[in-house]
Amino acid sequence: MKKIKFFASLLKERDWLEEMATQGWLLTDMTLGIIYNFKEIPPCEKVYEIERFAVSPHSTIADLTARTNAISLAKEFGWEVATHDEDMNYYFVKDKAGDESDEFYDNEETRKERAERYRNRLCIEHPHLLAKFDMVLTVFYLILIALIATLTMKSDMDKLGLIVICVLLGLYSFSALSTTLSNLLYNKWGNQWYKELCMTRAEWENYKNFTEKKSFGKVQHLRSYLQEKSEFGLSFIGYEGGVYQFEEDTQRYNYFIDTKKNLLKRMKKAGVKFTAEAKDLFSTSLKWYETSIADAAQYDLKPVAVINQSILVYKRPYSDKHLPWENGNETIGYSKPTSKFIIAMLILFLIGFCLGTVLSHII
Repeated sequence: MKKIKFFASLLKERDWLEEMATQGWLLTDMTLGIIYNFKEIPPCEKVYEIERFAVSPHSTIADLTARTNAISLAKEFGWEVATHDEDMNYYFVKDKAGDESDEFYDNEETRKERAERYRNRLCIEHPHLLAKFDMVLTVFYLILIALIATLTMKSDMDKLGLIVICVLLGLYSFSALSTTLSNLLYNKWGNQWYKELCMTRAEWENYKNFTEKKSFGKVQHLRSYLQEKSEFGLSFIGYEGGVYQFEEDTQRYNYFIDTKKNLLKRMKKAGVKFTAEAKDLFSTSLKWYETSIADAAQYDLKPVAVINQSILVYKRPYSDKHLPWENGNETIGYSKPTSKFIIAMLILFLIGFCLGTVLSHII
């Protein structure tokens, strides 16, 4: 049987392969990282693990024998190589034992080493290759545009030449944008994979059970969500990349969400002026966070997480005691640096559009 699937998470891919084994399908081949071939077997419980063995620009002598050593050691613990793909990702499989032997790497150090290899692959090696490709493409486009411009000047095909040049510039812009977006995506995946691959199987199961990817339009919506989780025995403990993390806790909590706007409102009401850092061009100063945390400490509020660089979440054991803070209902949007970047891109686009329009009429 053949299946085509794409995974942005190695551990989610591992979970899926193990689920396929319970349905009676064992992995036998991988192509292009998305095409899976299976053979039918009696339904059973298997465990999979994924490791990459490939030469990189930073390979050491030890790396050159890592594959042989790893496969040999894995066999001693019942692991077999099911297959590998074109990027030298090896898929190991064995019967599930339900004990520590199900961990391919049974200590934190080796898990981190593997996680670092995958992060380097996505955050360093891939962007490096794309940068090389982009440089070659840039030279190619410049030479092509120069040739077309020269031929245009020597002929009467001014408008056609201009159209061709505009098309080439458009293709180049699309290519450059694609490279930028790819690098951003690789960076996101690299950090996500590092975090996941550092986990034990038990930690991964706990992470899946007590995390939730959510987005909210208003601050009050977020607060209501956290309060509801508390009612069901889940305490909010952290946030990362749109994922809210919880833990089981019989203690009920009150949540309060602070924003810079809310802080300024409180300080103005109290007759205190907030003085921002003079050189804080990209909203990276810690000053408003420090001020908010100091203010919150007076009411026994514990800071839990920062969301989108603009929201501070606090909690304290549930109480009917009055809290003289107002829960604002601001919109949860982009952080200030992101907003500035988007505005700058829009301005550049408008300038380019206006210049193009004027030049087209002049020519």
